[in-house]
Parts: sequence; C-alpha cells; structure tokens
Amino acid sequence: MTDPTGPPAADYPAPPWKARGVLWTSVLTAREALELPADLSPVGGRRTLLVVLVRYLEGPLRYDEFAVGSLARRGHRVGLFCHRIWVDSAASLRGGRRLWGIPKELARFSWDAQTVRIRDDNGPVAALRLGPHGRARVPVLRAPSSGFGRIGGERTFLCGQVSGRLGRGRLGVLDWHPPLPDLASPAPRCTFSVSSARFVFPPGTRLGPSSP
Repeated sequence: MTDPTGPPAADYPAPPWKARGVLWTSVLTAREALELPADLSPVGGRRTLLVVLVRYLEGPLRYDEFAVGSLARRGHRVGLFCHRIWVDSAASLRGGRRLWGIPKELARFSWDAQTVRIRDDNGPVAALRLGPHGRARVPVLRAPSSGFGRIGGERTFLCGQVSGRLGRGRLGVLDWHPPLPDLASPAPRCTFSVSSARFVFPPGTRLGPSSP
C-alpha cells in the first residue's frame, strides 16, 4: 500500500465532493458499551453500532469504504462518529483526514459475487455478504450523511447529503476481526440500502475544542 501521509501536496479534490454509487447500512449491537469522546453524546444507546459500506462508482474519486461507528450528538448537530473507517484510495484517505478530520485507513476490498472481504496491512478486517436491493415503501431517500471528525484539538463536522432509491437491503457478517468492536450477535437489527445513490460532501465546519 502507498504511504497515506505523503506527499504533502493536496492530491485530492477540493470540496464539495460529488459522487454516485451504492450504499448499505446496518444497525448491530456491540457486546459492550462503545466509548465516545467527552464532547459527544450517544444517540440510540452506547451499544448501538452502525456499519456502513459504500461503493463510490462515479465522481472525482472512485473507491470503496467501510466504516463502523456510533450515532452521536454535539449540541443540535447529529452525525456518525467513526470508531474505525477504511478506504482503498490514498487520495480519499488524505482528503478525509485533512478536510474533515475523518481518521481513514487503507485497506483492500475483494468482491466475489455478493461477498466483500476487507483486509488491511495487519490482516483480515471483515467479510460481509450482501443481499439484493429490495423495494421499500419510501422509494426515494433524501437524508443527511453527516459525521464528526477531529483536526488538531478541534471537533469538526461534515454535513453531507445522500439521495437515491431506498430499499430493504441485506448485510450479513461472515467474518469480524479485531480491532472491530465485539458483537453481541452477528445478526443486524435492520439493514437498508440505497441504489443509484448520489452523495454531496461540502466543506466541513469547525465546532471548537474537542476531547481526545
């Protein structure tokens, strides 16, 4: 893999990032309470774990992304706090870290039929089985795709947006390795997918001092 910290020149697009792709999101339950920085409050319980898998197929950067996080709040802002997040693009990694303070890491994504395996330099991370995109009563989704980051000692907030055809997806956990949080059960509480998704990620906002 390439060095994610160099070169220092900005070899990633300036925001806003606009892309199209496919999104899967599952809600799982962690075995133990998940830790959050002191300046963020949990939304939906401390054991609620969100798993997000995205394939950005069109746009200035084309890459795969896998994230596990907690839904969190700071003031009136609500978004995903990523405990870990992997991408297969060094440009996405550098842009995510420098623009929004999202701690992206590099990994390899291997796709086989409806299965994806994620592996980084330390070994396997996860393997997921994806089901078909089923119909839902709400066929078109327009929703925030927001998240918290940290740059230096400041909390950052990315207020993005995703839109597309919402469906009842399927995401099954085949393998799950440290450093991912332990799961109470590999069966998700619920899963949805967005096909033909459109993403917009604008410049981030600095919210003031953060906790480690």
